[in-house]
Amino acid sequence: MRRHDGPADRRPCGTVAVLIRRSAGLAAWGIAAVAAAAWAQTDRPTRIIVPFAAGGASDTYTRIVSQKITEQTGKPIVVENRTGAGGRIAFEAAARAPADGSTAVLIDATYAMLPGLFKHLSWDVARDLVPAAMIVQTPFVIIVNSASKYSSLAALLGEARARPGQLNFGSSGVGGVNHIVTELFKVDAHVALTHIPFKGMSEASVALQSGTVDVIIAASPTAIGPLRGGKVRALAVTTAERSPALPDVPTALEAGVHDYVATNWFGFAVPRGTPPSAVRALRDDVVRALGASEVREKLAAQGAEPAAFTPEQFAAFVSEETAKWTQVIKASGITAED
Repeated sequence: MRRHDGPADRRPCGTVAVLIRRSAGLAAWGIAAVAAAAWAQTDRPTRIIVPFAAGGASDTYTRIVSQKITEQTGKPIVVENRTGAGGRIAFEAAARAPADGSTAVLIDATYAMLPGLFKHLSWDVARDLVPAAMIVQTPFVIIVNSASKYSSLAALLGEARARPGQLNFGSSGVGGVNHIVTELFKVDAHVALTHIPFKGMSEASVALQSGTVDVIIAASPTAIGPLRGGKVRALAVTTAERSPALPDVPTALEAGVHDYVATNWFGFAVPRGTPPSAVRALRDDVVRALGASEVREKLAAQGAEPAAFTPEQFAAFVSEETAKWTQVIKASGITAED
């Protein structure tokens, strides 16, 4: 399908897109039969830095996987939440940590957006942290108030096109992940929506449920609770295929927004110079943990699908995501405060 005119192409290449779809298959768990290798090269407990607060998706996914790794290998893992500056504090700390296999950091779609948002970062995104093990990928969900007159994405888009700029969308703040994915949605859907930033997704969700905001594109863990509680309605998911957690919700592609695909993803990176054997051992431990049925069930409850990229595949994916979101941010004119 020929894409419409717009900002330079920022989609993952076909190879990585295929890997995304295939990585969740049970065949990916073949490595589970391999005995876990030694990850850390020191006697210290392994530390995984999480850039966001306890209880959020990043923290939840990290703790589910790390707990299973400890059960399977006996290796203690300490999860350290280092919040602030949109993740930059945690990423810098990880980049400066000893490259001995004792430290990893949780990276996500936010990480790939930083180079587009900030001219100067205290570490090199492409060099100082090495993607080692992808954990999961999740959809974003396009949601409206349960009492909204928009019963479908087509209905929302029809009115948005008829009244440019009159409908609004909420986000967690300027430069936040759901702000940026919505800017891409606006381009691909050919609509003008007015941005209303809030101080976090909890405030944005309250505004949506009260009718102050017309639509939000939320991460699936944020959307699933209100959806199950009947407080919001899902119009579409943003992944290329339907989400197993929301099988009755069409994709944006199915709903007529050609080319619009946005995936939220989470994985571990390690400091540059970490021995390749330690990088692969971390990936192997993650894959073993993801192969456990109870882990997959916990992740599925959050709308997340396990992914089993090799370190090389994950690095290529992060590089493509960084290029994609940098172009979206530039085209949209989004700026963030240092």
